[in-house]
Amino acid sequence: TSFSYHLVHAALQQMKPLRPFPFPLNIGTDICQISRIYGILKSPRATRFVNRILSPEEQERKDPRLRCLEDRLIVKPFQTNELYPFEKTKDGASISEEMARQDPDVWTAAAFVAGRFAAKEAAIKAHSHRRLTFHDVVIERRGRKEERLGSGPPVARIKGESEADADVSAMISISHDGDYATAVCMAYDPSVEVEEGDEDDIVRRWNTGEIC
Repeated sequence: TSFSYHLVHAALQQMKPLRPFPFPLNIGTDICQISRIYGILKSPRATRFVNRILSPEEQERKDPRLRCLEDRLIVKPFQTNELYPFEKTKDGASISEEMARQDPDVWTAAAFVAGRFAAKEAAIKAHSHRRLTFHDVVIERRGRKEERLGSGPPVARIKGESEADADVSAMISISHDGDYATAVCMAYDPSVEVEEGDEDDIVRRWNTGEIC
């Protein structure tokens, strides 16, 4: 009605100006179903799929969780009888639980690949100013001071746009729960405009440890 319109319009007029977010950051998030990846890894598409998701640098690390895929033997796919992963089998277990029980090695590989898939998708979303591919995003482990890479929290290496450009890092968090892997990425976006003075304040707070 006309009264409602004027009421809403008056409320909007009274709203305070919205101050832009002061940090040149982007956030990306993604979720991936592990049982879906499990089905792919048990199919003839396994090698092609892994090669598409994992970069050559990641494959060279020979992660032990992918060892079961090295011989590229394709075993008989799990028969779900058209059930979905959240449905139950006769003994009360979920389909995803049955998959993990039937072939734990492939399930472990699927959980790993699903986490990497979600992390890379999150990184791609957080870098909307770039046209990234899966191979442009390399998931590494943060090393301690005495080593280049280690077993610490994951970090995303974003390859430079050209050979002359340095690679940059982005913060990554990967989680697994049941049949799903999720990831969140926080990244610097140089295309985001910040108010004058904010950038110097960010550097100061970073150097003093107020933000990390």
